[in-house]
Amino acid sequence: MKIKYYRHLKNKARLSDIFQLLKECDNEFVPPLSARRSTVQSNLNVSGGNGEPTDYFNIIKEQSFFTAEEGGRVIAFMSFRHNYVSEEIPPSMCPNIYITTVIVSPKKRNRKIANDFYRALFKKFGTVDIFTRTWSENEIHIRILSSLKFYEYVRKEDDRGPGIDTVYYHHTPTKRGIFQAITQYRLTGNLIFLLLLTVFSITFVLTWIFTAGGMVHELSIAFATSLIASALCLFSDSMLKYRDSINDDFINNMKSFGIENLRFRKDELLESIIPGCRHEIWITGYRLIMTGKKQFRASLRRACSHTRGLRVRMLLVPPWSETYRLVYGEDDVASIAENYEKIFSDLCESVTDDGTDLEIRFTDKPIFNDTYKVDDRFITSPYMHCVDANKGRITAKDFFSLDINDPQKRLYRLIYDDYMAVWNESPCRLDKELFKTRVSDRKNEFYALDPHGRCELLKSCTSPIEK
Repeated sequence: MKIKYYRHLKNKARLSDIFQLLKECDNEFVPPLSARRSTVQSNLNVSGGNGEPTDYFNIIKEQSFFTAEEGGRVIAFMSFRHNYVSEEIPPSMCPNIYITTVIVSPKKRNRKIANDFYRALFKKFGTVDIFTRTWSENEIHIRILSSLKFYEYVRKEDDRGPGIDTVYYHHTPTKRGIFQAITQYRLTGNLIFLLLLTVFSITFVLTWIFTAGGMVHELSIAFATSLIASALCLFSDSMLKYRDSINDDFINNMKSFGIENLRFRKDELLESIIPGCRHEIWITGYRLIMTGKKQFRASLRRACSHTRGLRVRMLLVPPWSETYRLVYGEDDVASIAENYEKIFSDLCESVTDDGTDLEIRFTDKPIFNDTYKVDDRFITSPYMHCVDANKGRITAKDFFSLDINDPQKRLYRLIYDDYMAVWNESPCRLDKELFKTRVSDRKNEFYALDPHGRCELLKSCTSPIEK
């Protein structure tokens, strides 16, 4: 078997083999190839095919190919386009390769021919971004893409029918060529102008050298000095832009997961964005250390007062649960109960004063990260456990937080589903009326209790959730 590359395939026999493969595998695709008008159409929620995939074939025969040939016949092929731009793939990601179709004859499968196609593609086009798309239930192809370091770039939910998403995958260049960077960052004009400056600078320097004196001698050195300075500035600017290509690779990889940024100070970020919240806030965690802070509580109160009917959801592992004790023991229970009282009282006041839609649920399931949702933006981070130097107890710290703000990305949906899975299984919620009468209106009595008494009183303010 030989893998061959064709920039333009004109051989009728090979094109005929490709058409036969399209017909043979038509209904393996979702939707069938015979139901498609092109290889890049946006509307893929269409019904069954109309016979033969003639329209589809007429499009791909104009594209480039890798073919697997055996005995003079094409047994598999990969078709692709150069420099494809769409709503999902912006012009800044050019030059690129966009893979449209990969088909292996059913009789020739389990020989890793698809992997051979991708490796041939990397070898020939290793300096450009490579994209492809498939549907979410195409598990075999997705496994191949994952093994070759393709990462999910964009997901369009239910794009091909209920529960069937269209998923775009991206493979970053194995090496970025200098000419690709020049093209991608539009440095051609800079280089031409730099070349002209260099030529004129050399001309004036030579004029200065070969003239003994006079006005021409003086002007030539003045012009040469000025041009050399301009050339150095332009060269420096061009190099900075070229270096940006390395940073952009990292940023694009993060954004392909929906991560807008990494943050080291979660509290400062939340205090800045919560007051501008207009729809909903979700909070989850164990100890609510952040919500006990004055600045954080003030931010939350401002959000509630500015947006009447703001939806606030809190999901907590309370200090009276066995899960909490297994992680943190009995330490700091008094201060945690104090945090709960402060934030619950603030929010209950917002319910009365601002019409805040508040629900606080408690769970005995372990939670592995602090998560805050502010409108369509998730701020989350994994716990990093360590031992407190003073008390010798296990504690949890956030080294960094993920700022995720693209609801179309898979990571966003996973975090959403993670929160909702625990939320829906929570056995009890805070009864706001009981809390008001037993705790909020009798704060002196609450703070006079020992840590165990405070926890028991807070626990008495909960009510079961009917499933």
